[in-house]
Amino acid sequence: MGEGRYIYGIIKTNEGKSFGYCGINADEEVYTVDYQDIACVVSDSPIQDYSSMLKETLGHLLIRHQTIIEKVMKDHTIIPMKFGTFVSDNDEVIEVLKRGYSQLKELFSTVDEKIELDVAATWNDLNSVMKEIGEEDKKIREFKTEIIKRPPSQTLQDRIKIGMMIKDALDKRREKEQAYIINYLKKLIIDFQKHQVMDDKMILNCAFLLEKRKEPDFDLKLEELDKEYKQKVNFRCVGTLPPYSFSTCQLKKVGYSQIDKARKLLDLGEKASLGKIKESYRKFAQKNHPDKHSNNTQFKEEFEKIIQAYKLLTSFYQEGDINFGNNKQRDFIVVEIIRV
Repeated sequence: MGEGRYIYGIIKTNEGKSFGYCGINADEEVYTVDYQDIACVVSDSPIQDYSSMLKETLGHLLIRHQTIIEKVMKDHTIIPMKFGTFVSDNDEVIEVLKRGYSQLKELFSTVDEKIELDVAATWNDLNSVMKEIGEEDKKIREFKTEIIKRPPSQTLQDRIKIGMMIKDALDKRREKEQAYIINYLKKLIIDFQKHQVMDDKMILNCAFLLEKRKEPDFDLKLEELDKEYKQKVNFRCVGTLPPYSFSTCQLKKVGYSQIDKARKLLDLGEKASLGKIKESYRKFAQKNHPDKHSNNTQFKEEFEKIIQAYKLLTSFYQEGDINFGNNKQRDFIVVEIIRV
């Protein structure tokens, strides 16, 4: 497929920098391509289709991707790029920075000098917790007492029902403990992002965004929680990480017809400034907001279309007025900020 540029992330700098020969394929130089005061961290790498790779190979490359981002992070705030992102050359790298400049600058203002810490909390002895639930819950306790009087052959469905009741009670306990843990840490954090728990043993799987200087205080708070739970819960903290869960970038190519459709939906002319796009979005969003039309699903669908059109047009924006009539035959690179 030829050689292209592999993008690891975006940093704030207008100086050419090299991070050594440590790229995704080991011997490639990792360096910056800048536009104004921001730059992409890239390497010259063969363009590959990661979707068709073996899991083992993919896992190895993902670790290298993360290792490079974390190396850059030692001296720079970095907005990570989604794993496996290629463009064709440095001109396209600069286009990425131009297209995303306004939203990347805004994002840097929220993540500068910030880090992510991922916390997983699990029950040390799940069986003991389930037994405790069965003894404490009045309905479960009474139902157990009722069916124990009957032969086992007559209580299979009832025993299944008890299992479901305990599972439901365990889920409610998990929600309660999640809320308590997050609230305990809340004064030290800026934001948090819950991830899916992997099994019944896991209480919490959550990413926390906080100021880098507060990491020691966060560690102390986790130690306090550990003591409070008296070895019933195991806390594991992974970090320091870039803000993967709060500000990962991804690229996509969008045809002119999609841009034009979004423009018409917001009733914009052939040229429009960023301010005009925002003004039109606010007007149409207010008019079609579902809260004003609670009994009409059509407005909810229209509201979603307006949001998507706004996101597309603002990611398409560079600077000055946008001339939507230019370059009708080409595809455009669009920068999107995603939360994992």
